[in-house]
Amino acid sequence: MPEALWSITVVCGLLVFSQLSPGPDVFFVFRTALAQGFWRGVAVGCGISMGFFIQAVVACTAGAWVMAQNWSVYMLWAAAAWLLYLAYKIFPFKRCGCAPELGQSRAVRQRCRVLLWQGFLCNILNPKCMLFILTLSAGPLSAHADRGWYAPLLMVALTLAGALGWCLWSALLQWSPVRSCYIRHMNAIDGVFSVLLALFALRLIYPLSIF
Repeated sequence: MPEALWSITVVCGLLVFSQLSPGPDVFFVFRTALAQGFWRGVAVGCGISMGFFIQAVVACTAGAWVMAQNWSVYMLWAAAAWLLYLAYKIFPFKRCGCAPELGQSRAVRQRCRVLLWQGFLCNILNPKCMLFILTLSAGPLSAHADRGWYAPLLMVALTLAGALGWCLWSALLQWSPVRSCYIRHMNAIDGVFSVLLALFALRLIYPLSIF
């Protein structure tokens, strides 16, 4: 029992720190938290966690089977299309060359429920997230396969850890020096975020385009 619970704690800790690594979920949460504030960053993070839970269930039960199916290729195309849409939405087309005053918030604050839904789509349409969960949890699931409660508890623990992690990082992004830096360089930062999202999208579809 202690070893099983400890393995869940370790996996959840790795998940929280992995949220600092480059990825569409990370960029979406960080950009929203910087531009629109803590609660809207949390809304995106909670939406991502909803999708994350579904992917955790699939990864911990039938992940390998899903990715082996012929129709899984359409998941990759749908994911790429969604990421390109986000990249288009974030790119500062109308703000190039403008320099808003320091401390002036430029972002139109979207409703939390809209951001919740967008966060959910951003995650659920990213099949690489499921592969990441599968990689992270495969060892512990195999080691504790004889415990019927282990897989369900791991799914719930990963989801809660992910949500708490997004809350933590969204809160840190409200630190005044970080926010001030963002306001001064908002056009450049949004442009970088947009390009990175587009690159993630192209990376999803590039292996498919050569067949």
